[in-house]
Amino acid sequence: MIRILGINSSPRIRGNHALDESLCAMMLQGLMDTIRESCNDCHTEMIHLCQMNIHPCRACFSDMETRCHYLCDCFDDDFSIIAQKMIKADGIIFASPTYMFGMAGVLKLFLERWISFKAPPVPREKANKSLDECFDLVEQMADGTLEASNPLQGKVGGIVVAGSELGQDNVAKEIMLILNLYGFILPPQCFIYHTGHSMQSLEEVRLGFYKNQWLLHALENLALSMVQLIGLTKGQVWPRMPKVLQKDG
Repeated sequence: MIRILGINSSPRIRGNHALDESLCAMMLQGLMDTIRESCNDCHTEMIHLCQMNIHPCRACFSDMETRCHYLCDCFDDDFSIIAQKMIKADGIIFASPTYMFGMAGVLKLFLERWISFKAPPVPREKANKSLDECFDLVEQMADGTLEASNPLQGKVGGIVVAGSELGQDNVAKEIMLILNLYGFILPPQCFIYHTGHSMQSLEEVRLGFYKNQWLLHALENLALSMVQLIGLTKGQVWPRMPKVLQKDG
């Protein structure tokens, strides 16, 4: 079975506080529908980040690499729930509106917590982030008795961005850079953006979405490309960067 996870970062959700779904959520839903139609053995799931409880990163990794643990144990929030769904997925699609010329704040908040994917695995009940623990983990990693692997390596990624002014290219580029850093495989034309107009009504923008044949074909193309790329790469083992931690002396 192929598993595709959609992560929507728009706060505009119909029935929550908005009259209609956001454009990026509409694009994401269109992708998920096409994926299910093109693949009989495919499971899709969508997560709305704004409905989840996600705290900001405390920058433990910046203080000392081994002070950050896999998976981030700083908070009793929903980050680990979403992370486990990502780890099980074969492909992940990220959807964001364009706010202040950049991605949605909740998506940036979520992505910053990803640093723990590369951190040493420590059982939550045993983690204390003390210096003694940190130095002990450094020695274990230097000896090769403890491995910190990146579970996102080899996932297939897709990106959809919507906005009514400027900044869609910035959002797409920043997400692509982060996905590449964490080992995602990106299919041809891996990102799609829809640009409305600040002087248009939302109703006009939505009607334009469904009439935009290029955009609809682009969504179909990305859906089919993701399914094809997952079929070609699923189960592959990819090279990993070695850890450079060394013991003193």
